[in-house]
Amino acid sequence: MRMATQVDRLAQGLMFPEGPAIGSDGFLYVTEIAGQRISKIAEDGTVATFCDTGGGPNGAAFNSQDELVVANNGGRWPTDVPSTSQAPEPEFAEGRIQTIDSEGVVVSDLLEIDGVPLNSPNDLCFDSHGGYYFTDPEWSGLVGGDRDGGPVCYVNAEGEASRVASNIGFPNGLGVRGDGKVLVVCESLTGMLLSYRIEEPGVLSEAAKPHGMIGRRSVPDGFCFDASGQIIVAGHGSNNLFVLDGQDGRPIQIIEVPDKGPTNCCFGGKDFRTLFVTSSDQGYVYAIDWPIEGMPLLHSQSG
Repeated sequence: MRMATQVDRLAQGLMFPEGPAIGSDGFLYVTEIAGQRISKIAEDGTVATFCDTGGGPNGAAFNSQDELVVANNGGRWPTDVPSTSQAPEPEFAEGRIQTIDSEGVVVSDLLEIDGVPLNSPNDLCFDSHGGYYFTDPEWSGLVGGDRDGGPVCYVNAEGEASRVASNIGFPNGLGVRGDGKVLVVCESLTGMLLSYRIEEPGVLSEAAKPHGMIGRRSVPDGFCFDASGQIIVAGHGSNNLFVLDGQDGRPIQIIEVPDKGPTNCCFGGKDFRTLFVTSSDQGYVYAIDWPIEGMPLLHSQSG
């Protein structure tokens, strides 16, 4: 069911925006993949640079120490959309996970796991134990249609990293369900969402289960949960947000945004009821009043 929803443009002029995250200061922090920086956006839409990261900052999330943890893909972005027309040529360097303090200083980098370099980290999410999961797809898999397009990895509260899932057709956005029992991962090559049972932090069930489908015309990119457990998925390649049931992936509604290319979304604003949506192709961020609040962030429960 397609819903008519008020969608307001909050900010513009961003170079392939992704990875929205709300800071404790109330600002919206957004990665600009082709801009190779993190920007922060005020309530009135004013954009300021928070820090330069190099590479291609993709997904991002705050930890319980108010540090911004960034999945940096190494410098990979489409060159055929308006928002990247003034960007340099992609670097295609090795990816990394960056941890950035409140002053915008990179305080640590994760470059490899068990001696094997990371591919192109895409998105990440925290659990309630102080650890985080991140997707690490291979861009060659995206181009070649390779089913094994990269792993899902886990970094625990002590900083120990491991690869915890594989055989995913370009793993993209991901999130831990509010009860902490299930990890949902977007499989971009198939248009599906997959779910893994979390046996313990960083230990997943071997087999993934289908957890919804948004179709092949829209790439499931990033997503977030609202407090009722619904999943709001950015359908890249279209101008749609897909709302799915958080328990079984059943489709509930489709929300249209004005422009093609939504990449990710998060909650913030007054009463945590504003859904912020990054839209990459034109370089916009949209704001949508949501009927209920967003899911409480799991990292705030860690500690």
